[in-house]
Order: sequence, then C-alpha cells, then structure tokens
Amino acid sequence: MPTVQVPGTQLHFYFTDSGAPSTLTDYTTFILIHGHTFHGAVFQKLLPIAPAHSARVICINRREYSGSTPHSAEELAVYASGTEEERNTLMHQAGVHLALAIDGIIQQCALPSAGSVAIAGWSLGNSFVLAAMAAIMDLPSPVKQRLRSFVKTIIIWNPPSKALGIADPPKAYTPLHDQDLPPADRIPAFGKWVSSYYVHSALTTHDPDQLNYRDADPSRKATFEDMPVKELLTVVDFTVGDKCDTPLLEPPFTSVLASSTRKALFDPEIRDAWGDVKIVHLYGQADVWSSLFAVWNMEKWVEEAQGRAPITFRSNEGVNHFIMWEDPDLALKELLACTK
Repeated sequence: MPTVQVPGTQLHFYFTDSGAPSTLTDYTTFILIHGHTFHGAVFQKLLPIAPAHSARVICINRREYSGSTPHSAEELAVYASGTEEERNTLMHQAGVHLALAIDGIIQQCALPSAGSVAIAGWSLGNSFVLAAMAAIMDLPSPVKQRLRSFVKTIIIWNPPSKALGIADPPKAYTPLHDQDLPPADRIPAFGKWVSSYYVHSALTTHDPDQLNYRDADPSRKATFEDMPVKELLTVVDFTVGDKCDTPLLEPPFTSVLASSTRKALFDPEIRDAWGDVKIVHLYGQADVWSSLFAVWNMEKWVEEAQGRAPITFRSNEGVNHFIMWEDPDLALKELLACTK
C-alpha cells in the first residue's frame, strides 16, 4: 500500500493514486481528503477516468482510517474530553501533519512543476484542509515555498456547517446525535441520511426555516441504498466515528473549528502565504441541510470581508453529497471547473 511519511514523526498516511496522464507534464492533480465514515475509497470511481480528463487524482486516508496511522490514546482522550487549549493544539497539529503529508506526496509522486495541485476537502475533510491552510506559517520554509508554488486551488467541497465551526440553527438534525436512536444505529442511519436527496424551499431567502432537515426526496434513492453490505464495507468504516470524527461535530469543538476556519480563509497573512491560490466552495443543491447552511454563512463572511478574502461559489442543481459516486464524470468536470 502506498503511504507517505510525515517528516520528524512516526506518522504515515495511506493514499491511492490514479497515476500521471501519459505524455502530459502540465496536468492538474487533485489531492482529496475524505469525510466522516466514508474513507478515501469513496472517490475510487474518479481514478480510472482521471487520465482521460488530463488529470491525476490522489486520495488520502485520514488518521484512524485503513492504512494510515491511528491516533494515540492521548489524542483520543483529547477528542473525548480535552480542554479548549488541548483541542486547539490537536487540530493545529492535524493541520501541520496533513500539510507535510501533501508536501511529501508532491515530492514522492514527482508531481510536475509545470502542472498544478488542487487540494479538495470533502465533507468533514474540510476541517482538516482548513487546519492545514491555517498552519502554513508554522511549516519549514522549503515546505511552505513548495506548497505556495504547486497548490493553485483549494476546494471546499460540501462541508457540513459544523465542520466550519458554525453553531446549529434551532431545528438542526443529524442521526449522529439523535437520542431516539440506539447508539449502535446512529452511524448506519447517518450513512443513509447523508447520502439521500433533499428538496429545500426558497434557498435564496437564507432562512433556516426553509431548509429540509430530515425528509428525504422519496422519488430518488439514497446513493448507497441498494448496495450489498459487503460492497458498502469497502468504502466505509463504522468504527472510527465515535473515536474522533463525531466528537469534532459536537459543541466542545465548535469554537476550535470556527477559529481554524476564520484563520485559514480570512487572515491576510495566511492568505498571502498561500500566494495566488484560488478558493472555491463547491456544493450540491440537493445535499443535506447543513451543506446549504454552510454556504449561507460562508457567503456572509465573504461579504463582510469586503473583497479582502475572495471565495468563488459553485453549485450543482439536483446533486447530493455523493456526486463522485453517483456521477463521477460530472464530479471530475466540476472539480476541473473549480481550477479554471
């Protein structure tokens, strides 16, 4: 299994790689960071079609997921019950480690300087991509310069609002925190809920009361509804969530993720350190409510920044949380469009 070592640590990250398009040296490489429960294999349909799009796709498994270094007992204790300072340190270190891993992949995979790199956090993976962005000033100078030179686009792809440190609206719902469900049923229920399609009313109003929190569109099947369990288990790991991913989405981490998000996207020193990187918020209009709520908050923050921190928004009508599985060709075209 290909892995990349984090310099100065015993940590490594497993990744999959579509490989370089033949004969090209100016292609775009997408480095994808997965979300809660669904690991890097959720992007597997993008790999065989990437060369035809003059692109390369590399998918990293976050820590605790298959092939990558698990967390230490001390780190898991911070996820469960750490202090505010410990939680901030944990996320900062996670950002540093991911940034170093991405830099390692750039070198290990000999990505061409004539091309470009786009980092895309998907779903909860955005928390870690933003932490990596925010950590750039604490990286060794050669790493910082290499990232600035290679990384031309950062894609914030379908983030749930909590992944950005946004407090829930009054009617918020997720099966992960549904006290009416037995604990063992919550993550499987989350899998169906997050992969369903939703019709939201009057999106332009930015009114949380117009969001559809839990009633899936009955005319469209959830992405993985008919998938045999054996096949489903190749793209999910139900054992990780309670250890470290679900705690990130709970109130003790809200201020930590909010601080990381604001620093990554709206701190002038951080934005300048990344150079002319383009930042794009990509989302589907039929996604779960929290994805749309995240967009509304991001739009407000960008407006408040008054042009000092530009972010481009790109939406896909009728698309849910799993476009990369439902329509991989469209997903890759949308990712490429984000880099233009």
